Amino acid sequence: MTIEIKLPTEIEATIRANEHLDLLVRKRLENQIQKDIKDDIFLLMAFNDLLKESEIKEEDVNDLDHRMKRELMEKLGWR
Repeated sequence: MTIEIKLPTEIEATIRANEHLDLLVRKRLENQIQKDIKDDIFLLMAFNDLLKESEIKEEDVNDLDHRMKRELMEKLGWR
């Protein structure tokens, strides 16, 4: 899989000017992206496993989400 990453022009120019820095940054980004994806997949599998026998419905989750956001907005004085 190919992923395109946009960097600020100054950073990109600095990296392109130094072959060793280019390789170092590429490796660092590859490793970080791989780690983040593995962590996300692990969490997704764990949550799916926890919820597979749950009786909670999507509408219940949406209702709870809406209520929590409304309360938060009220406490922050945004309503």
